Amino acid sequence: MGLFRKSRARHARHARKPSWAERRAAQRTARAEAELMQTEQRIHELADEVRSDLKDPKPAA
Repeated sequence: MGLFRKSRARHARHARKPSWAERRAAQRTARAEAELMQTEQRIHELADEVRSDLKDPKPAA
């Protein structure tokens, strides 16, 4: 009859294994974030070089 069934909200709280697609998406996201951090680091390095060149320009040879 099912008059006193547990609500589904309790079952939704239980952890479940992520699906294959979710794991792939998480891997892509992690790779993209790592690549973004490397790119940002390179941008900061280039900006530092440009600032130092503008501060004390090297004589042209």
